[in-house]
Amino acid sequence: MIGALSLQELQQRFGGELVNGSVTFDAVCTDTRKLDAGALFVALKGENFDAHEFLGDVDGKVLGVVTERALSGSRMPQWVVADTNVAFGHIGRLCREQFNGPVIGITGSCGKTTVKEMLAAIFGQRHQVCVTQGNLNNHFGVPTTLLSLQPEHEVLVVEMGASGPNEIGYLCSIAKPEITAVNNVMPAHVEGFGSVDGIATAKGQIYTSLAPGGVAVINADDNYADYWRGGMPEGVRNLEVGFGHQCAVHPDNIELDGQGRAAFDLVIEGVSHRVQLQVLGEHNVHNALVAAGCAYAADIPVKEIAEGLSVLSGVGGRMQSFTASSGATVIDDSYNANPGSVSAAIELLAQRAGKKILVLGDMAELGPEADKAHREMGALARERGLDQLFTLGTLSAAAGTAFAAGRPHILRNFSERESLIKALAPELDGNTTVLVKGSRSARMELVVQALTNGRAPL
Repeated sequence: MIGALSLQELQQRFGGELVNGSVTFDAVCTDTRKLDAGALFVALKGENFDAHEFLGDVDGKVLGVVTERALSGSRMPQWVVADTNVAFGHIGRLCREQFNGPVIGITGSCGKTTVKEMLAAIFGQRHQVCVTQGNLNNHFGVPTTLLSLQPEHEVLVVEMGASGPNEIGYLCSIAKPEITAVNNVMPAHVEGFGSVDGIATAKGQIYTSLAPGGVAVINADDNYADYWRGGMPEGVRNLEVGFGHQCAVHPDNIELDGQGRAAFDLVIEGVSHRVQLQVLGEHNVHNALVAAGCAYAADIPVKEIAEGLSVLSGVGGRMQSFTASSGATVIDDSYNANPGSVSAAIELLAQRAGKKILVLGDMAELGPEADKAHREMGALARERGLDQLFTLGTLSAAAGTAFAAGRPHILRNFSERESLIKALAPELDGNTTVLVKGSRSARMELVVQALTNGRAPL
């Protein structure tokens, strides 16, 4: 934590009841298996857990607790609240209020983690950066990031995810970002939002939550750019990024090498510097533009932005390249999937030389459009000239069927991971590139592990 807090401060600010007085703390823990005698314990609740069931194991082993029901017979200081998850956010909010550096908030349907890591690389050249770790981007993860702030940190980069309405607004009320961006809007988690329009509205809360003086970095190439511009709060400055030269931040002279890595001139308000991305795929040029816009809004020079973008080597499970023992190139893009990111993966694979194989697991949470979306991905893979499509799961079978339409001999749909891997192995040689993609629930990283035998990325 950036500085100590007390239960009394929290109770006076947010209500609730103090039992056994107050205590000052500078650390918080939420896992009964990792108790810290110098920390405050918060009894969180989730869909499949409730830490209140284990409060007896906590008594006397921490400084105090945050709970929804007082622990009888205990002498520990307790802050009794209506909702411990909300209280956890309150603690994170007070940590954020102790921080004086620039705060950047990132959301979007896909690519937001890559944008976050690009920003960490840019700022990390000269600054101490506090950045969301892994995918800790929800109502538990954002407060966790804020609690990780330390006195030496100079910049805070917060990734924000959502699976339903109003979640982004809530996260912004805690993190209070001053520079924000929606990377893109695509069909992802549609079940929770009701429609793609619902996704755009929910993600747009990262803009409507800005205070006067904030900067909204807008993806001018997104279909919802006009919608966000029209709802921008008074006193917020728009900074537009995109492929059009009318955008304040845009690319020029894009070139792809044989691996699919893009080099381009990064142009920001007339100042240009060459960038050589180490991450694969032309779609990462757009991710780089969003990161560049956020960094520029925080007064980072264009040359420094370009240098930072050029050093990021990759993010686990996102377009990382390996060489299998067979000599085949394996591209691991298994972290997650929606139609937009699968389309980008197909485009990257289509540009490779030699035999091209897509291994696709189910895309989850697409609602009523799931079957149609999977069929469209199969048709796109066929249209772009991929040689084979191996699918894993019930939903992705629709993609395989569309890909193999009229060519039943090439149908490669599987319901078991081991069967897919066994059938795929003989297809791999030094002239083959195989790209593995799927939603988290499909566990496609296990396919990558089987193909690469734990080898390090290139």
